[in-house]
Amino acid sequence: MTDATTEAAHSTGSAVAPQAEDPTAFGLLNTADHKRIGRLFIGFSLLFALAGAVTDVLVRFDLASDSGHTVLNLETFTQVFMFTRDALVFGMLIPFFLGVAIYIVPLQVGAPNIAFARAAALSFWGWLVSFGVLVGAYIGNGGPAGGWDAGVRLHMLALAGLVMSLIVGAICVAVTTLTMRAPGMYMDRTPPFAWSALVTASMLVVSLGVVLGQLVLLYIDHRYGRHFLDGNYGVWPRIDWMYRTPQLFIYVVPVLGVAAEIMLAAARRWVFEPLALYFTMGLVGLFGFGAWANFGIASEGEDIVDGLEGIVLVGLYAGALAGVGGLLALLGFTVWQSRKWPRPTTAVLAAFGAGKLIAVAALVGLIGAGVDWLNIAGRGIDGNAPLRFTTWVTGQQSLLIYGAGLLGMLAALHWWAPKIWGRRLSEFAGWASFAAIGGGAFLAWLGPTLSGAFTEQPQFVYNDPLLTTDYDSLIDSSAAEGLSVVGGIGVVVVLAGIGLVVLNLLVSVGMGKGAEADADPWGGLTPEWLLDSPPALGQSDSLPQLSSGTPLLDAELNGSVTPAEREAAEVLA
Repeated sequence: MTDATTEAAHSTGSAVAPQAEDPTAFGLLNTADHKRIGRLFIGFSLLFALAGAVTDVLVRFDLASDSGHTVLNLETFTQVFMFTRDALVFGMLIPFFLGVAIYIVPLQVGAPNIAFARAAALSFWGWLVSFGVLVGAYIGNGGPAGGWDAGVRLHMLALAGLVMSLIVGAICVAVTTLTMRAPGMYMDRTPPFAWSALVTASMLVVSLGVVLGQLVLLYIDHRYGRHFLDGNYGVWPRIDWMYRTPQLFIYVVPVLGVAAEIMLAAARRWVFEPLALYFTMGLVGLFGFGAWANFGIASEGEDIVDGLEGIVLVGLYAGALAGVGGLLALLGFTVWQSRKWPRPTTAVLAAFGAGKLIAVAALVGLIGAGVDWLNIAGRGIDGNAPLRFTTWVTGQQSLLIYGAGLLGMLAALHWWAPKIWGRRLSEFAGWASFAAIGGGAFLAWLGPTLSGAFTEQPQFVYNDPLLTTDYDSLIDSSAAEGLSVVGGIGVVVVLAGIGLVVLNLLVSVGMGKGAEADADPWGGLTPEWLLDSPPALGQSDSLPQLSSGTPLLDAELNGSVTPAEREAAEVLA
């Protein structure tokens, strides 16, 4: 996009006088301010994170006995299992980073507001209402494996509402990044988080659009004949790719943007090759796309080990691993060039841990896909299910959702809390949250991964929920019980970590106990740190004139900010 085009878009966005914001709680109902919309997404996604972790604890401990269901019964097990995936992916992971992007991206690119601000508000309210309907469908014995036919269709409608709402929000973020940048800021000069938000938003639009099409076909078939559905149980195998790798890589691309922002600010440098930074982030999103073909490869093509189809999954994991590895190498080299180790704040620790866990998850996924494709260790024969139909999948989900996702959320909250709410979060509570989430995610990954790899398992909900009735006769030893307990304990610890994060927000922000923040408490590099913390409601009368995504670093290198002033700005209060 040329300077003239961006200048026209920028000036047009600020020339129209917006409706004044009502600062009271009632103003949230009709707000068009991207900052308030972003806060709403962030707050509610944390509540749904608690709900998803609680139900996952029930599922994990229900698999801790080979004599039948211990906590739930067959019907509620499958429904709670599926609700957990809905809550953690569509209730927590995607909307949290969408909320952060709605708040931060306009500030980073110098836009007066989010593009299509009313549509962004509609995205939040549509998401919230749809999630409420989704919960109602499960409570009423609906969901993909429910016994109430109308409830099954209600679940599909609610899920479609969630998908459409998130697509609308993603479009708003993408259009803002592409068309509302300040004059002179080209795409290769945007901050890393803004770029990662654009990558994720683009991939969400094209991949969730496939989900929406599938839901339409499933609804029509379920309502008018069920010609290709196996009753209510035929819904889940056609949509569960949304909750699996490699699709999960798309959802955690913003984590890489958060990690890049924090590590580059700590190093006080920019990467030696910016295009490589953007390219590696794009690779991770690109190789996450195409997971919708997983059903055709993994279910209809039962023996992928006999053909070339399996190389598709192997290639997707390998590409994602290459992208993450390249990005981490760039950041590591940049920190090494700075000749100083970053202070171990919560944001730095969580960002570092989250980036490493994405790489580990890609490696684990590559190993699993290769084992299934090459038919190693008898997987897929003699009753030994392929890894893609065992709790090996649960291990991958735990690494990306509980590990990389939650640690990335923790890093984003501690890094941008001063800009979002004007107060810093407690570092002591942050370190405790980091330890709980990191340690719990490790256990939540370790138990199901070892169980899937070394114990015979039924394919239960990963292929056919009805097989859970034979769980006690299909697992080969009590080892599966103990490993399920390990995973369950891990989720309990993760739940405690999430609770600490929520408590930290309530005390530091809600009760006003956190230290008040100035405009740039961390010594950030990107444009949002030029503004007050937090920026005033509504559109600013004057926006910074930007030609770079790192104006504070540029000013420091040009000598307009002295090292002593910068060092003083970095000292924690």
